[in-house]
Amino acid sequence: MTAPDPILVAITAHRTAYDAFQVAPEGEASVLAEEAYREAGDALITTACTTAASALKLLDHLRWWLADEAEFAEAHQPTYGAAQVRVADLTVLACTCWPVEAVEADPIFPAITEAVSAEAAHSAALSDLDESNDAQMRRANAAADASSVAFEALTKVTPTTRAGLFALAEFYARESEEFEPMCAGGQYLQHLAAALKGSDSTALISGTSQAKHASNQRLVCLIPRTAVQAVSSARVQ
Repeated sequence: MTAPDPILVAITAHRTAYDAFQVAPEGEASVLAEEAYREAGDALITTACTTAASALKLLDHLRWWLADEAEFAEAHQPTYGAAQVRVADLTVLACTCWPVEAVEADPIFPAITEAVSAEAAHSAALSDLDESNDAQMRRANAAADASSVAFEALTKVTPTTRAGLFALAEFYARESEEFEPMCAGGQYLQHLAAALKGSDSTALISGTSQAKHASNQRLVCLIPRTAVQAVSSARVQ
């Protein structure tokens, strides 16, 4: 029987301790729950990941925890700071060590599909909308709410494969091109999506760098000058 991945055990223990602390009654029970919560946090940030998939699960869990406990960050030191460091490291490594395939289906694909479907339904509800028709307005508002929920849910899903990462980048690039065609940020995102897709075919995101030594490289401008000028002009104004 294969032993469970230590980091997955640590993640489960940390979430269990977190939940127990939230509902612990005042007094000794609360003190004991808080102590167990702290110990679980210390164990979590000092446990090594053994697979790329478990590293992504840790990244997802730590991002949730850091956001949830941001208001009480000082009280959770030094664990909170150590968790921030691990998130930073895992985020950098995610692009270079991203698994080509995952054991389970990448959750980003259904999340993208749901967002696309919800946006299409919203657009359909707005087509030929009669604002004096209460029924049509209710449908349009419901579709708008559903679209917002779908997009919010998408932002909380982490891709688990390279294909999922590229699909997410392309999705956001398409969205920015449609809704913010002249926005500099949208142009940057479109460039990033194209770079990610192109780099996969040339093995630039593979854990093995094909670049020459820095001293032999010539610096190039990867961002269109027009986009840079647009940002500069906006700042001046």
